[in-house]
Amino acid sequence: MPVADNLRVQIASRLMHLLSLRDDLFLLAHDDAGKLVVPEAHLGAGLAGATLIDLLLAGRVAVAQGRLDVLDATSTGDDETDATIQAIRANTAPCGPRAWVSWISHGAYERVTELLVNAGVVRRATARRLGVLSVSRCLPENPEDLVRVRSRVRYAIHGRDLPDQLTAALCGLVRVLRLEASLLLSMPTSELLLALERVTAANEVTVRQVTNAVETVITTATFR
Repeated sequence: MPVADNLRVQIASRLMHLLSLRDDLFLLAHDDAGKLVVPEAHLGAGLAGATLIDLLLAGRVAVAQGRLDVLDATSTGDDETDATIQAIRANTAPCGPRAWVSWISHGAYERVTELLVNAGVVRRATARRLGVLSVSRCLPENPEDLVRVRSRVRYAIHGRDLPDQLTAALCGLVRVLRLEASLLLSMPTSELLLALERVTAANEVTVRQVTNAVETVITTATFR
């Protein structure tokens, strides 16, 4: 494919892919060099939780009597999100947020990476560690995306008003994944974590349930 045509395809794909909470979390979990700054399994749990929160806030699923139910099974156009909807819809057991976060988290990092690469949001790169070992990196195609995500969380922390629901949810996930260093803020860690916790007060009860489920899955994996 000619370079110009390939560029047009990439731009069209990028415009069609509006970044979700899941995508914002993915970007924030990598530093400016594209290095993953938390264990892959932990981010997998975070991405699973973010996918569920995206669906909750969009009115596509709901938590009722401790279980997740599908309200709208219409395709979203995102493979990971659609697969999650169909899995919840097909399940007959009374499973709540914790079980779904645990199940979805397996392999979530690689699946989401592939989706974002195909959508033109990030690109894979290879670097050398100690000049010998080959390590994988994940860089945003548009560096401004990461700047925007950081700015949203920083504004939420320093602002007087509570943020929108997606930003509040992002702050909750940043706190449980311990991504506060990625914000590049000159605040003591304890103060920053308290500020993130304050912001999460804007979250709905069901969103807090999912965030707590992510924290539980991460804690369980850490001490397993």
